[in-house]
Amino acid sequence: MILAGRGACTPQARAALIALAERIQAPLATTLKAQGLFHGEPHNLGICGGLSHPLATEVIMQSDCILAFGASLSKHTTEERAYTKGNRVVQILPDIQENARMDVPSLRLIGDIAGTAQAFTDLLDMAEIPGSGAADGLAERLAAQPAPTAPGTVDMVPALRALNAALPREHVLVADLGRFVTTAWRALPVTRPSDLVYTCHFGAIGCAMGQAIGTATAITDRPTVLVAGDGGFTLSGLSELATAVTQKTDMVILICNDGSYGAEHVQFSNRAMDPSPSMIAQIDFAAAAQTLGLKTVCVSDADSLKTACEAIKTRDAPLLIDLRLDPIKIEM
Repeated sequence: MILAGRGACTPQARAALIALAERIQAPLATTLKAQGLFHGEPHNLGICGGLSHPLATEVIMQSDCILAFGASLSKHTTEERAYTKGNRVVQILPDIQENARMDVPSLRLIGDIAGTAQAFTDLLDMAEIPGSGAADGLAERLAAQPAPTAPGTVDMVPALRALNAALPREHVLVADLGRFVTTAWRALPVTRPSDLVYTCHFGAIGCAMGQAIGTATAITDRPTVLVAGDGGFTLSGLSELATAVTQKTDMVILICNDGSYGAEHVQFSNRAMDPSPSMIAQIDFAAAAQTLGLKTVCVSDADSLKTACEAIKTRDAPLLIDLRLDPIKIEM
């Protein structure tokens, strides 16, 4: 398998890695921060790690050698080394800087990402080594995965997928931190790594709204999609809604509104304790945002979900969609 990280996110590296994958007949995957690098490629598994879909996980676990280009091999990418244990791992990095927290590869090479991938391909051609056949039939299996459909009630996964289908394919994703975020990354994929704004380095909720406004004012040829939880958005998002309007941003704001602080709700529930201390008043974000000049939709059933999808397609101002969710049924 060929794995690409943020350090491999250049057009030259992308082309060289795709050529190498075709030469050795291997599947392609990325880290979260390189999401979208191989968009459109028939053997693209998507994200490698805890965010992998079931078929990707199956293929990754069958791989006996991972060529990791520009990827740090963090515990999130390797699933606490479950994906790399017992396998050969060749890590190619553009510089020699190391991080002791990351997985230790079988072999580490330091060099230009695109140049090294091209050298691999050239040497294989010179040695007349045949391809592996590892990707045989994979494109058909990936294409045959069931398409998402909107449910009759607001379930977070199909609801986000339905909204994603209404969005322009080219969009920027800014996701706040919270238990909803892994689902948001999966359900609202970007088509190139630079369109994912990662806001979670502080490990704190409530950091995304400012970054989303900055993104939307800097990038004006495609919409900025902000996904936040109700707790985090209450901390800092409400106060900046007026800024989104005055700056005339092309923003779609999705609030995963389950009336709880999700991380705390999980901790209480996992210990069979009463989760009521984690509950907060469920704010009507749609009503509040409308008074500030945003277009809004409150999604509470299948019909209002359809209305939200239409609102995305016809938007002419910042749009806020208040997704009403059940705190007990949030997928992690």
